[in-house]
Amino acid sequence: MSVLFYLSEQNLYLWDGNKSTTVPCQAIDQYKKNLLEIQQRKDWKTKGSGAQFMGLSAQDEEVNLKHIFPTDMVITPEQNLIYASCLQDGVSINSKSISNLQETEGLILRKNDFVVQDMAFDSVKNRLALSVNSDGYERHICILPLDANRTQFLTEGDCQDSNPCFDPRDSMQLYYDSGGLGYGEYRVGFSPKEICHLDMGTGDLDVVISDPKFDFFKPKVDSSGNLYFIKRPYTHGDQRESPVTTLKDIVFAPFKIIRAIVGWLDFFTQRYTGESLKTTSGNNPAKSQQKSEEELFVEGNLIKAQQNLERNQKLGEKYPGTIPNSWELVKRSPSGNITVLKKGVMSYAIKDDQIFYSNGKYLVEILPDQSEKLLLEAKLISKIMC
Repeated sequence: MSVLFYLSEQNLYLWDGNKSTTVPCQAIDQYKKNLLEIQQRKDWKTKGSGAQFMGLSAQDEEVNLKHIFPTDMVITPEQNLIYASCLQDGVSINSKSISNLQETEGLILRKNDFVVQDMAFDSVKNRLALSVNSDGYERHICILPLDANRTQFLTEGDCQDSNPCFDPRDSMQLYYDSGGLGYGEYRVGFSPKEICHLDMGTGDLDVVISDPKFDFFKPKVDSSGNLYFIKRPYTHGDQRESPVTTLKDIVFAPFKIIRAIVGWLDFFTQRYTGESLKTTSGNNPAKSQQKSEEELFVEGNLIKAQQNLERNQKLGEKYPGTIPNSWELVKRSPSGNITVLKKGVMSYAIKDDQIFYSNGKYLVEILPDQSEKLLLEAKLISKIMC
């Protein structure tokens, strides 16, 4: 079996077939070191007489390192690992040899005006497709040639375009998932995710997979033209209220607005940092902490990990995970035939006839005879690359 790289809880790991090891990310380590050194030079503001003069506390100047982590990785035919990092002021894309992960990294791109969320590599034209956050909630696809420090954007608009994938049979064909954004006065709405196909030669754009009841995301294409993706129920739609509740809604509208703002801020804080804005102190902090551990944000959805694990165990899963059974790994053949390969899938990777997937608790390989092989236990693997 070839080596696997995967992202789990904001760390990059290597699985060599026997054990899992943390991959050193020098760009991230150096950036964190620089921030801590800057903080140390400012300690006089928060300690002793300097703190009294400035009116600052140590908490005011504390560096938050939780927002600095790898976001995606790809492997080149030359056996180089390219990974993207989310930094406080932008992105860094770096490369290193897989045979020597300790060697000095090469810098591919350093930008302060966007953050890379997802990547795909085109070995024919030696370029990357990037899904980037550049302004607010919007996320768009751009192309980055490895021999040039410039990007060309392919998509735009009020949408989130994610998980680009080149067709291995023709690298001018690009697949990605996309969901529209709707801006209200106090909230942002997300439409169902669709699988899109862009012909970069002609500019033609088609929606390949779409259903208002479901999200379709993380597309991948194999050498035979089969399209893989994850399908899950769409849960971001607005719920309509009965006319009977209209008067009550008007009376309590100001309170609902405040609660909605706090809840939405808490949603994104949990989504990108893993922490809640809401305090866990009170009469029973242990109970609050337990609830926090059971409720997790995965791909923008709130899931009840413990309940899902127990439910999957009752269903007789050989390797039960924490992802809902309604999250399905689907394969669509070139003729249009649909096959559900596995349920309860959070992320996956394909290489030749091999399929690897994570169910939020385990990393598992699906063998050609459809049997499964447990590789390792690892929590919330968001990306897999082989």
